Amino acid sequence: MELFEEKILLNDRLFVAKEEHFSFNDFPLHIHPEYELIYILKSSGTRYVGDHIDIFHARELCLFGPNLPHTFYNKHLPADREVHQFVIQFNEDFLGSGFFDRPQFNAIKSLFQTSLNGIRFSQKTMDDVDDKIRALVCDDEAQAVAGLISVLATLAQADDFEVLASQRQTSSSIKKDTARMNRIYHYLLDNFKEEITVQQMAAMANLSVPAFCRYFKAHTRKTLSDFINGLRVNYACQLLRLNDKTISQVCFESGYNNISYFNRQFKSITGTSPLVFRKRSA
Repeated sequence: MELFEEKILLNDRLFVAKEEHFSFNDFPLHIHPEYELIYILKSSGTRYVGDHIDIFHARELCLFGPNLPHTFYNKHLPADREVHQFVIQFNEDFLGSGFFDRPQFNAIKSLFQTSLNGIRFSQKTMDDVDDKIRALVCDDEAQAVAGLISVLATLAQADDFEVLASQRQTSSSIKKDTARMNRIYHYLLDNFKEEITVQQMAAMANLSVPAFCRYFKAHTRKTLSDFINGLRVNYACQLLRLNDKTISQVCFESGYNNISYFNRQFKSITGTSPLVFRKRSA
């Protein structure tokens, strides 16, 4: 997955607000000088933000600061890849140079600073701004500007969020590390249903086993085993939504060879059993 710079065209607008629908997401890892607020209503797959990689599901709200490499990817999934999302992109000075330097906007200024590492907000915060974000896609720019300030003010007051990237990385440092992590990640995507050992992955990365474990956890915040289980369970969720396979078939097609272990891992990650998940998804 190559890193490239996206060119965002404002076309005399103060900021971009758009609602998007497409069949799957294969947009490459990218950067741009604008802030980006992305609200994903429908989709699941893998989230890349700086040195962070993790699985995401429907209803996801993130804020990315300028030139932070990011993307959401789900082309590798078997089904349910359709994407419905709102994307808001803006410069920090979209209301004029120094506008957010005023004391009354200290909380928003702090939000911008934190977003340099990427922020994922909670379900409660999403509920608080859901209608406001939808309303930003309109022809009345004055109304939209007021709405965006309101959204940012609400996000700035949130205290239940996750900072995604572990450190602020430049695009050059990301490019340098991208080739190695891409080899690792795409091998896992292509082979997660097979038996994969840490020794095998360490050799691929040209690292010792201890060095690989540190490297992998620094990028994903997970052990190799936990990450593979996440990929398998995410794949199993897609198969369960198809509703044409037995639980046993889903277990084996997702890379597990033991039903009991599959059930334990599935419940640990999703909070419910495969059977209950299928019923709720019907």
